[in-house]
Amino acid sequence: MADFTFDLRPKSRSALIPPLTAVSIARSLITEVANTWKKGSTYPHGVQVYCRNLLGEKWIARISVHQEPWDWFKAGICDNHTENEAEYIKTLDSFTEIDAGESGWRGVHTRYKLSFPLSIREIPEWVLAIQPDPDVKEFFIISVPADVPVSKDSVKGRYASIEYVHELPDGKVEWTMAFTSDGGGLIPRFIQDLALPSTTAHDVPNFLAWARKKYAAE
Repeated sequence: MADFTFDLRPKSRSALIPPLTAVSIARSLITEVANTWKKGSTYPHGVQVYCRNLLGEKWIARISVHQEPWDWFKAGICDNHTENEAEYIKTLDSFTEIDAGESGWRGVHTRYKLSFPLSIREIPEWVLAIQPDPDVKEFFIISVPADVPVSKDSVKGRYASIEYVHELPDGKVEWTMAFTSDGGGLIPRFIQDLALPSTTAHDVPNFLAWARKKYAAE
């Protein structure tokens, strides 16, 4: 457990740590974003982007605050996390469950169709979606690369992320996300990294539009 780190090294199921231990490590990392990470551009919907090098890898983060109800975020991001992402992330073409996640960690293959000249990317990952205390309006989504093979027709990518969503004292919802990734293939990492801030920023309005359509009537 002491050797567990949030990075792009693929991990076997046996290497995963207990959910609450993962939450403790993730909380220490994610709550430092606003205070110690380098501030970058601001995007629509008040999305503030940050960056930092951790363990030799480029990490991108974003923070945004929203008026939308807490229940939209809990139902749309924490509950059925990957299923819902496939509905509002346009490049996420499909996903396959590879492990039901009886220990809290769920194994999935996510499959992305990217624009030419990029190939199909398949990213195997362990995903932990958890609300540590049912009486506290906060939850974490933690993803780390899974050490499993991918389909022959796709390029294997790697992805690690932490999302932290919590309700503020004034009833607004703060959504923080930090991630690092390597799409694999022939595109150099530094070129891939250039597109990451705007890509992650666009996920916010995409989610809000999807959630408004799905939950507003309820």
